[in-house]
Amino acid sequence: MDTVQQQAEVVSYAPSPPEEFCGREEERERLAAVISRTGEHGQAVMISGPPGIGKSSLLSWLAREVRECPGGLPSPVLRAEVFDLPGMIFSAFRELVGDLRKQTAPGRIGGEGMREAIRYAGDVLEKYAAPVEPVGLLPKTGEEIIGVFARSPEVGYDRVRQAFGELLRELGREMTGTGRIAAILLDDVHLASNLDRRLLRDTVHDLPPGILLAFTCRTEGAACPGPATLQEIRDSGYPEVQLPGMRRDEIRELGERRFRLAVDDAAAALLETTCSDPFSLMACFNALRCRGLAPSAGNMADVLAGAGGPAALAFTTLSGPGKALAEELCVLNPPFPVPVVACMLKLKGTDVMPAVDRMQESGIFRRLPGTGYAFAHPLLQEHCRRELSNDARIALNARAADCFERTMHRLPGRLHVLLSLACHFFHAQEYGKAADLNLELGLRFYHREDYDTALVLTERAIASAEHLGDDALLAAARRQGDLIRQKVAGPVEPAQ
Repeated sequence: MDTVQQQAEVVSYAPSPPEEFCGREEERERLAAVISRTGEHGQAVMISGPPGIGKSSLLSWLAREVRECPGGLPSPVLRAEVFDLPGMIFSAFRELVGDLRKQTAPGRIGGEGMREAIRYAGDVLEKYAAPVEPVGLLPKTGEEIIGVFARSPEVGYDRVRQAFGELLRELGREMTGTGRIAAILLDDVHLASNLDRRLLRDTVHDLPPGILLAFTCRTEGAACPGPATLQEIRDSGYPEVQLPGMRRDEIRELGERRFRLAVDDAAAALLETTCSDPFSLMACFNALRCRGLAPSAGNMADVLAGAGGPAALAFTTLSGPGKALAEELCVLNPPFPVPVVACMLKLKGTDVMPAVDRMQESGIFRRLPGTGYAFAHPLLQEHCRRELSNDARIALNARAADCFERTMHRLPGRLHVLLSLACHFFHAQEYGKAADLNLELGLRFYHREDYDTALVLTERAIASAEHLGDDALLAAARRQGDLIRQKVAGPVEPAQ
């Protein structure tokens, strides 16, 4: 094999920095046209495609374009990401409101009317989620967690829709009055709850001038929404930018700009026909660099042969400790809180932050806004989970449950804590704890009309009761499951 002179660091699998974004000229022109129309009429656009095709990277490019719109004053960009943990009701929308709150410093955005709209929308969103968050959650264990829930406040979906809509109208007035636009960006809406998708649809239908709403949606793969859900999203009537694989000229640009590799036409042609999505290309280029190989067609064919897929190829570039780190954290539901990460890795004191820094340097983890972490790309975590043995999966989930119980008094996202515990107890086969917590949470989500999440949780409770041989618990869980299925099958009415 031809070789190059030295081995290089792995380029991160996180979304591409806007300044390094490559190709997609036609798609960028379409998005630029959408930006240009936003000042006169509110606009919405969906960026879609299979996993690894570059949706989040294009969203990052769009964010920079909005921020750099001419006009003097900066144009605000609010961005949130939906994660694969059923039940995080309106978490992304709450994150958007929190992001806007940070940008309302004097002299930046809005006056008292804007601040009041932000306060009201934030309060309503928090209260809607309150029935599934605990009150006075202290370091409790197992059964003690059950029953420490808030009473359900009288906040219905219509108040949520009204409050968020009024916030956007206030923001739109501010933008049009100053010749700017504001962008609201949502990543991975295919993972969103029914309630979140409902709010998204209602928001799209009533966008005020000055507001651009752009979001990404996976159209293939394990996390892809069902055909009916995908069609429901598309039927909302906004334009869709579908991303195909990269062309050979774009592949050559990617190799040069992000990896400093001079990819010739023969090598680019090979990649165009075998692995043209950006994630696969990055795995190939990282493998070449880490093995010290020249980017020839022959070397690429050898690297790709028998790789077992792009995510598997990506992990071949990791050291032994790097692979162990990924395995130990892959059962967690993002965002990964730092105290839980430290507990999972058995780190204490001054050892924590250096280890966290090494996570980012590996190229397979990324830091999220705030203090949480996640895998740099969902495909990496999905691969890690598939590769776990059954014994390892049980042991790691048991450790994760223990870590959440040990650190919950230090964690801000109480809903995330409860849902994570419900998941980890079940997959650790701690069926006594899993049955009670999943059944209770399932009921709470039923009363919040998030029937998909309620059914997932209740089915876990049913399976747990079966393993326990608890007939009374099993009967209660089955009755709850039947009640939820009736709601799913029939017209959706407000729960009493």
